[in-house]
Amino acid sequence: MFSRQAASGSSSHSLRLSRGPLPARIWRAKWLYLALLVPVTLLLLFEWLPAFSALYNSLYIWNGGKVHIYVGLENYERLLSDRTFRVALSNLVGFVIFRVVMQTVLPFFAAEMIINLRSARWSYWWKIIFVFPMVVPTILNYLIWRFIYNPQVGLLNEGLELLGLGAYTHAWLGDPLTAMWALSFVRFPWLPTLQFLIILGGLQTIPQEVHESASIDGAGFWRRLFFIDIPMTRRQITLAMILTMLFMTQRFDLFLVMTDGGPGYSTMVPALQLFQSAFSFLEFGYASAIGVVLFVGMLALTVINLRVSSGATAD
Repeated sequence: MFSRQAASGSSSHSLRLSRGPLPARIWRAKWLYLALLVPVTLLLLFEWLPAFSALYNSLYIWNGGKVHIYVGLENYERLLSDRTFRVALSNLVGFVIFRVVMQTVLPFFAAEMIINLRSARWSYWWKIIFVFPMVVPTILNYLIWRFIYNPQVGLLNEGLELLGLGAYTHAWLGDPLTAMWALSFVRFPWLPTLQFLIILGGLQTIPQEVHESASIDGAGFWRRLFFIDIPMTRRQITLAMILTMLFMTQRFDLFLVMTDGGPGYSTMVPALQLFQSAFSFLEFGYASAIGVVLFVGMLALTVINLRVSSGATAD
């Protein structure tokens, strides 16, 4: 009785807010708008304002101080002829494709393993194990991996020596042929907590009756995987892929800490070039142009990915 009255009271309150002319409706909902004012203001100040500032400053030669000379699209023309940027872009494409695949497939199978565990206790502990890396500082993780790749005392070369494979020891981060691959394997086995939780949540929403019906029809693990689990978690998989793509495209700390873009430009990526242009060479206008190009590229890829995935889901 009480819940029915509360529900009817809530619906009548919403009805009152939605009636009448627009100014009156805004006034009646003034406390709601006031509550939204703070987060919207912070969003404008710390997200949108820097974005528009980058677009504005990309049209100038700017050293972060008094030098502020309008040059139009000159910074973008320089980007088109910048060999370093082309190399950085090709490095980024390969790196992102590899990490998107790995950081989607492996979290999916980890989530599948947990879903299929019969013991609730073991399922709980495995969730903790997969979520635990979130508490490890990222910079500490990179320093550990830099030690693993150390050519003199690194764990990787020492392990190869112990296995009698000393001929395969290598200066992994010092060779242009292996440096990018070495960075791609950092944080192996690629089980990012956020993507793992997104996919796990999607698998947990699949009704148990669907799996039971599939078992009665004689469907094994692989048939259930390809005809039930993957199609029914397509939205979560797409979200995990988009987030990984965005995170990897924006990431420069990995390359800065591990190799600083070297040897040569073999591990240079646009985000690191942006950082170096701004804070090493004080070319803030050129760095802003790189940032604008990255923003447009990420926005386009995200829209395409969402359209393709929504179309596939609708089919």
